[in-house]
Amino acid sequence: MANLLNLKAALACLSTFALMTGPAAAQATSNSQLQTASVKDKFSVSDISAIMAEFEIATSLSPYEGNGSATMLAETSGSARFIISLFNCDNPEIGSGCQGAVVYTGIPNAGVAYEDINTFNANADVTRAVNLPEQNIILFGRQIFFNGGVGRDNFKFVSALFLTDMQRYVDSQTAAGTSVSLKVDPSANGKTSNVIGDGDRIEFIAKSVSLADAVDHALTAAIANTWQVTFTPPGE
Repeated sequence: MANLLNLKAALACLSTFALMTGPAAAQATSNSQLQTASVKDKFSVSDISAIMAEFEIATSLSPYEGNGSATMLAETSGSARFIISLFNCDNPEIGSGCQGAVVYTGIPNAGVAYEDINTFNANADVTRAVNLPEQNIILFGRQIFFNGGVGRDNFKFVSALFLTDMQRYVDSQTAAGTSVSLKVDPSANGKTSNVIGDGDRIEFIAKSVSLADAVDHALTAAIANTWQVTFTPPGE
């Protein structure tokens, strides 16, 4: 749970900046979705899975390891990976009755300048990026609180904006010709033990490791996202 709180703090540190930028209007639009009769102050894994399925995104619940959060692993039809961590749950083992979520992913930071990250944060609709140099990745995420009531469409809309933000970033790096890679080596401080396979075939598995599970999940996603991936679901 402490690692998830650190993750949330890292994303929250940019919240003031986010409110000062133009794309905040997109969040204002999403907030207007709250003005509906069907709002909830708690979501469960089943709710989130159903929403992601509408995007043709496959999800799986990672085995609970006693950290107080339910962790869902998600994969788009374009092989992009991201994570949804549900916190303050009535039952975190099965992910029921949760009061908030952090949607996040990782991208290798090799070949990426700080100006690129700053530009992303200035232009993204809902997502914030934080460089994690010790892990050689950039963490991209969005925090969503359900307290006070959030509409299902609101969660879906914010998720769609997150995916769109990530697709823009991937497209910008492709256009810039940035070439990045991560060495898939389980002996590297144990950080890649939830990735199996070799350079020709990598498999993303629902297994957390003991070293800072939130960052480890992001690192696993970053390894998968090194290859050509697509965050935007078909038809979006």
